[in-house]
Amino acid sequence: MVIVSPRFNPPDLAPEVLDSLLQGSPVATFVIDGEHRVTHWNRACELVTGIPAAEIIGSSDHWRGFYAEPRPILADYIVAGEIEQAMRNYEAGHCKASEVVVGAYEAEGFFPSLGEGGCWLYFTAAPVLGPGGQVIGAIETLQNITARKLAEQALLDQNNALEVAVADRTRALEQSNAELRALLQERCELQEQVGSASSTAFSAMSSMGEMGVLLQALQRFNSCQQADELAQLVLDTLVSYELVGAVELRLPGQAVRRFPDSGGLEAATFANLRDMGRIVGFHSRMIVNYPSLSILISNMPRDDERAGRVRDNVSILAEAADARVRALDAELRRQQGEAAISGSLAGINKLLAAIEGRQKQSMAETRMAIHRLGETLEKRFVHLGLTEHQESYLLETVRDGLDGLIDAQDGQLDIQSELSAIIHRLTDAV
Repeated sequence: MVIVSPRFNPPDLAPEVLDSLLQGSPVATFVIDGEHRVTHWNRACELVTGIPAAEIIGSSDHWRGFYAEPRPILADYIVAGEIEQAMRNYEAGHCKASEVVVGAYEAEGFFPSLGEGGCWLYFTAAPVLGPGGQVIGAIETLQNITARKLAEQALLDQNNALEVAVADRTRALEQSNAELRALLQERCELQEQVGSASSTAFSAMSSMGEMGVLLQALQRFNSCQQADELAQLVLDTLVSYELVGAVELRLPGQAVRRFPDSGGLEAATFANLRDMGRIVGFHSRMIVNYPSLSILISNMPRDDERAGRVRDNVSILAEAADARVRALDAELRRQQGEAAISGSLAGINKLLAAIEGRQKQSMAETRMAIHRLGETLEKRFVHLGLTEHQESYLLETVRDGLDGLIDAQDGQLDIQSELSAIIHRLTDAV
């Protein structure tokens, strides 16, 4: 049965024609007049709300299809000219002007009373204008977007679970690598004895595919003496995985370097992603970030299983490379410190040698002056009319004082010699 309210008669369009158009639409649609009374309520709207048109047409009870108690809906706000109030009543960003129809607005919301467990609706409302351009009603359409919302939530839950899994995996890898480094340190002597066997084992494992490539790279990391050499080794390893990638090095006190340096686009990608987390994936790209370097992959495999293996292997590769880069930086700083200390010791040693030479020269001159003083005193005692006993006593007193002065200078020379010996030992230790 077709139910049409005589209150809504747009110009040049018979009510039966308009109702036929609305009833034939698969989109849930209803129309209200300027008095907020329902004039049309199509079959799709009946299915969405569960309310027959016969109960709604001619009334202002269209709120029953969505709410438990009377309240305006979007079409009511448009008829009343209170769209700003509608914008405040909906959640931020859930109600906005339509980009297609001038004067129309669209919104979405969750309605717990619809369906089993509620549903999400996307609705659009537009004014119906009379011949003079005045608003004589409004038309509103409804779309059930529950499936889309559930899919969005499922995707969000999956992403959260993936982040937790990646974080757990990263921590497990860090712990495993720490235990491995401790074990390698403890068994250093044993490794020297079985070096040949280890080399054979690494060669055999290299033939086992991706894991072999990774183990071979980790083995070669220890022979790298420069950060640039290490970055090139990482790129070579990526090529072995059939991956296109780039490496960014960030060392304290040095400019950021990228390998290969392909221009501004890649630099911008590193700048935007280096602080976003340990592992960041987007489309066919992935970046793995550590404090001293980042590895960017541009062609991640589409196959989920292989992509997972690549992600794990590149993460291990990045962590090991980061550890080696920081070790190289620490070694460089140690060498620079030793060079500075050696230079300072050399300067101190040279200065001590010059002081020692001047002290020896001063002591020799002092001895000569004391000897001449003793001879002068002996000559002048003759003219003083002293007895032989008095002369001997005075000379012995003077000589004792002069000998004490010479002994004091010898003691200073001994201290200087001890200080020089300490400097030599420090130089040998460095």
